[in-house]
Amino acid sequence: MYDAEIRARAYLEKLGLSDRIIDFKNTDITIESTYKALGEEIEADRICKGLAFKGRGGRGIVVLASGLSRVDNRKFQNVMGFRPSMIPADRVEEIVGHKAGTINPFCINETADLYLDTSILKHKGKTVFPGIGGEDSVVELTIDELERVTNPRCWIDVTK
Repeated sequence: MYDAEIRARAYLEKLGLSDRIIDFKNTDITIESTYKALGEEIEADRICKGLAFKGRGGRGIVVLASGLSRVDNRKFQNVMGFRPSMIPADRVEEIVGHKAGTINPFCINETADLYLDTSILKHKGKTVFPGIGGEDSVVELTIDELERVTNPRCWIDVTK
């Protein structure tokens, strides 16, 4: 288990949400494998993904978006003021606090800022499934719970 997952589990337990964690066995935390593991009654787009971008001054930017959305370079530049550039995989853990491929909205380093993308809002009234920092676990949260427990800088619209 990765350190980020241990921290996220402890954080969710402290908030009384540890019973909402879903653990899969023998899978990885891709949208496709999580969708298959959750069953077809869950839309793949409700499985959130975390993306890590280079920010200004060496800071990281983590964008949590709906599973099937894609970053729109023009929108990102309009919102952030610069073109998007992913953090190299070998620097993600140092800047964000999570290993590449397991980026999630919980317990992010102070050297990164979290933003929630408005693509998630289309699932208002349902639950969404962000990862918790490991390769085979997610947590089921409402949109309001997600916003409350992650405390993002703000909602942004950078996807299509």
